[in-house]
Amino acid sequence: MSALEGFYTQISDIKTDFGSVVSIKLNAHHEVYQGHFPGKPVAPGATLTQMVLDEALRLTDNLKAVKEFRQIKFLAVIDPLHVNELELQFEFKERNGLDMFTCVGRSGETNYFKLNGIFA
Repeated sequence: MSALEGFYTQISDIKTDFGSVVSIKLNAHHEVYQGHFPGKPVAPGATLTQMVLDEALRLTDNLKAVKEFRQIKFLAVIDPLHVNELELQFEFKERNGLDMFTCVGRSGETNYFKLNGIFA
């Protein structure tokens, strides 16, 4: 079970040549927003990172473990009252002997975050 129970719902999962595109819907009424921030909700970076981790593991059938995130960039604020659907664009690759992935979280033309991770 995810630590983010009820934070988001998966809408679709489409396989691509290099990975997957997972469409999700954020729950703007999730309890995490009560403290981040009351009356002006903002999706917390730690929660978005956990969401990417959960989805990366699900997409690899929980056969892999994430060893580390090499890069995490939050590019724009996500207010779930205005941006409640995201595409998580995953790309899986091997580089220099490392089993890696990249995830870009976007809605429309806006990239909200980008994470690069390494599997153990």
